[in-house]
Amino acid sequence: MFRNVVAIERALGTGIIISSSVPISQRVQKRIRAFVEEYESVLSRFRADSLVSRMASAEHGGEFEFPEWAGPLFVLYSEFYAATRGAFDACIGADLLALGYNNSVQFVPELAASASSNIGSWANYCRSLPIAWSDISQDSDGTTLRTNQPVQLDFGAAGKGYFVDLVTQIIKEELGSDSPADFDFLVNAGGDMRVCFSEENSQIKVALENPFDTTQAVAVASIASGALCASSSARKRWKVKEASYLGKDASGFESNLIATHLINALDGIPACDLCASWVYIPAKTCDFPTAYADALATALFVSQESDLQKIVQTTSAEFAVISPNHALRKTRAFPAHFFAD
Repeated sequence: MFRNVVAIERALGTGIIISSSVPISQRVQKRIRAFVEEYESVLSRFRADSLVSRMASAEHGGEFEFPEWAGPLFVLYSEFYAATRGAFDACIGADLLALGYNNSVQFVPELAASASSNIGSWANYCRSLPIAWSDISQDSDGTTLRTNQPVQLDFGAAGKGYFVDLVTQIIKEELGSDSPADFDFLVNAGGDMRVCFSEENSQIKVALENPFDTTQAVAVASIASGALCASSSARKRWKVKEASYLGKDASGFESNLIATHLINALDGIPACDLCASWVYIPAKTCDFPTAYADALATALFVSQESDLQKIVQTTSAEFAVISPNHALRKTRAFPAHFFAD
């Protein structure tokens, strides 16, 4: 099905793999690689020269003009921020940085389940988010952000998925009317993937990683044209040696706790009610299915499912989640067979 592969190593910190039934020309590959550089130069909080980093170092804030392509991403964050009552927030970058998630972070290999006993120790952890997404004003076209203090943004909750959608758009634009009748392709950014089939009934099988043993699969999904994204506490986990919040000591903090990147913006504490989530969104229901699937996979960790119902219904999303006690919960039409079923 996908006999041709283009790999872009280290892109977005995870690498991008584009698999296709027909070779993608060097010209299109060059455009995609150039866009990787542009995307990172705007949104990466790990690059000192990025626009996001300039916002973080602006002592008195300022006016920051983003590319036109960033507009829909900001709309998505506003939508999820409202739906989750602030639990889903791009300003979470300050929490991640304060807890040690930077360029030098060392992830630990223990299984997600082994960290669950550490989560309770966060009960006395206290911090106050200095600025929230709702505090950042936008101009009428939605691509200029205005702040009055430093803001550490992190778009990791939906950024990879959104990038996958934009790369998908590039491929479709470049091929245009010259696209072969049987041209199928898959864009995969570290497990956030979008597949595009020329035939409506075509599918691809994808193994879903077991959060309790990442060497095994817990299910196999059958994916038609659309997006599949996952979030898990099993991969990005690290020991927090000390915690200070933008110069202010965090009260009640205990050293050597296990943190994850799945942080609730309301209290700054890593989410612990789930171990893994998967979201599938068909391509025909929205313009950016991978971005929404990526965001929903994270939002399920930090918010109630009832708060997300409007987004789920609008995008026709199907999802599944696994709790620390191994309990599985899924929507009726989530396209996967779980081995424990």
